[in-house]
Amino acid sequence: MKKLILIISKLALILAMGLMGASCSKSNSNSSGAVANPTGAVGPAPVVIDPIGPGSPGDPNAFGLGATVDLITTNDKMRAYTTIPGSLTAVNNPTNIKINLNLAQSESGRYGGAIAITYTDNGQQHSGVFRAGMGRNQTISGGYDNNELEAKYNYWFTFENRLVFTAFYEDSYGAIVISLTPETGVENANDAEPLNVKYKGEVYFRNFRTEKTTPYRSCWFIYTGLNGHDCRSGVIEAKVGLAPGSGAGYTLLGTFTNVVIKQAFNIN
Repeated sequence: MKKLILIISKLALILAMGLMGASCSKSNSNSSGAVANPTGAVGPAPVVIDPIGPGSPGDPNAFGLGATVDLITTNDKMRAYTTIPGSLTAVNNPTNIKINLNLAQSESGRYGGAIAITYTDNGQQHSGVFRAGMGRNQTISGGYDNNELEAKYNYWFTFENRLVFTAFYEDSYGAIVISLTPETGVENANDAEPLNVKYKGEVYFRNFRTEKTTPYRSCWFIYTGLNGHDCRSGVIEAKVGLAPGSGAGYTLLGTFTNVVIKQAFNIN
C-alpha cells in the first residue's frame, strides 16, 4: 500500500473527474445487475456508545489522540500488505509495528475517523492512514448511495451476546476492515460494556489493483470491482460475522489487544 512512503500526495482531483463518472453511475457501477438495491438497510440497529462529538478526530500520525497498541503480525504478511502492484515497496524487516484507532461518532451511531498502521523499516518510520468520512456522500446525477453516511457500515452491534464493532476504512492504495470484541467473556451485553472492559481486535487488508483517485465515493460504495476498487464485504455490511469472509478478497494482517474504547473513540 503506502507504508514505505512517508508523505503521499493525492493525485489532482481534476484527473479523477472522468473516472468517477463511471464508478458511481448506474450504467457502469452495477453493470452485472448483481446488486438490485445497494442502498437498502442491512444488519442490526447500531448501538450508540457516546454522544456526537464536535468535529472530526485529529491527525492519527501524531498519536496525540485515539488509542495506540502493538499490532501482532508477521514479516510475510507485512510484505504482502506493503506491496503495491507495479511498485517496489515491500518491507525488509519491519519492527515496532503499531496500530492507532482514532475514531468518533458522525451521526446515527456510525463512526468515522482514521486507523493508522505504523512501523520502522531500514531505519525509517512509515505509516499508512486509512479513513472513513464523518459526513455524507456527495449527490451525483444517476449515482448510487447519494447522501448516505460515509461511515454507513461502521457501528457497534450485538453478536453472540457480545457488543462488538466492525468497520471499513480506506486510503488510495487499499482498504482495511477492523473488528473489535471484548477481551473477556461478557454476559448480557449492554450499551455500557465497551466503556468498562478492554477490547481486542483484528485488522484485515485488501490492496487495490490500481491507485484509487476518485474523491466521490469510498470503496465500500463502489460496485462490480471497477479498477479493483470495490472493497465491499457482505458479512461486514450485514453484520453477520466479525471477519470479511473468504469471498471478499481480504487477508488477515494481524491482531491487537488492550484497546481502551474511551481513547479509541475519543470519548470524554
